[in-house]
Amino acid sequence: MVDNCSRDGTGDMVANDFPETVLIRNDRNRGFAAASNQAIRSGRGRYLLLLNPDTLVREGALEEMVGFLDRRPTAGGAGPRLLNPDGSLQPSVRAFPTMAAAFQRFTILGSLGLFRRARSDYLQTDFDYDRPAVVDQPMGAALFLRREALAEVGILDEGFFLYFEEVDLCRRLTRSGRSLWYNPEATIVHRGGASTGQQGARALFFFFRSQFRYFEKVSGRAGAGAFKLIFKPLAVLDIYWSLILTGLALAGGRLAGQSPERREKRRIRARLKWDFLSRYLWKFLAL
Repeated sequence: MVDNCSRDGTGDMVANDFPETVLIRNDRNRGFAAASNQAIRSGRGRYLLLLNPDTLVREGALEEMVGFLDRRPTAGGAGPRLLNPDGSLQPSVRAFPTMAAAFQRFTILGSLGLFRRARSDYLQTDFDYDRPAVVDQPMGAALFLRREALAEVGILDEGFFLYFEEVDLCRRLTRSGRSLWYNPEATIVHRGGASTGQQGARALFFFFRSQFRYFEKVSGRAGAGAFKLIFKPLAVLDIYWSLILTGLALAGGRLAGQSPERREKRRIRARLKWDFLSRYLWKFLAL
């Protein structure tokens, strides 16, 4: 286990309660990719599991995934079925990101209704979660990997501090001829966003920075540069526009008797976007 400079006493708890655990302690947060690579290098098993801290592994899930990959010796890795804490299905299969999907999800163009097909293709909205299948990228919250395959393509790119590191790895595995699978017979509960949601606007900044790095690796500097030139002002415009709409919705919701819970969710989303503008706008534009 790698304790990436946590401040909640997790490292001490593991050291005291699980002394048999190999514990690596970092004196600073090195990012998800770098810390995961420390664990990968120290491990010896033929399979590796990238697992978010906000997860609960259901009984038998690990054994099922090992057997699943054993029966598919050319596979590079696989992801299990993910559930929300309330037991509902959590969509966990994605196609590889495209610039068109990014425009739809994060810019004013999406708010205007453009690139809807690109979004649905990326989110794999018609995916059948009841059957095993070869996929582009299982969610990195719980990603089983074959060590032999990593020896062929390399481990996580530490240039990604947070986000997109597992997407990049899945792409490299796929390009090497290694398939990636979704397996519905193994189940892990994932409280989505809990581990990164605490960082708010900072996490959003790292998301955009990693997105730009990913597209540079896929499309080259010229392609990624053109994308950034168009994307950044449209993304900022979308944030301002969404804040205006949120303000109107909060005012209208109060008049319409909207529930306090729903209004609070709107306030939280608006606060995150405002924090991003006030703390990270110029850093974002300089990327």
